[in-house]
Amino acid sequence: MPGKLVSKQHILAEIRRTASENGGKPLGSRRFSATTGIREHDWLGRHWARWGDATTEAGFKPNALQAGYKDEAVAWRGWLLRA
Repeated sequence: MPGKLVSKQHILAEIRRTASENGGKPLGSRRFSATTGIREHDWLGRHWARWGDATTEAGFKPNALQAGYKDEAVAWRGWLLRA
């Protein structure tokens, strides 16, 4: 949306709409931009510091952090790569 300020409410509505079309899961920021034409420039630093903050405000749970590997799994993978 060149030249126009995009309102926070419009972005939140678009996050909800696109998530609904995506089986209830919000899109990532790049796919959201490609789908809606709302660029990162339109929201980053204006309304939110991170995309996850925007999706949380739109009513979605933040992504869970991935658990790390146990030392044994890393050692086993290293052994397999050398074999």
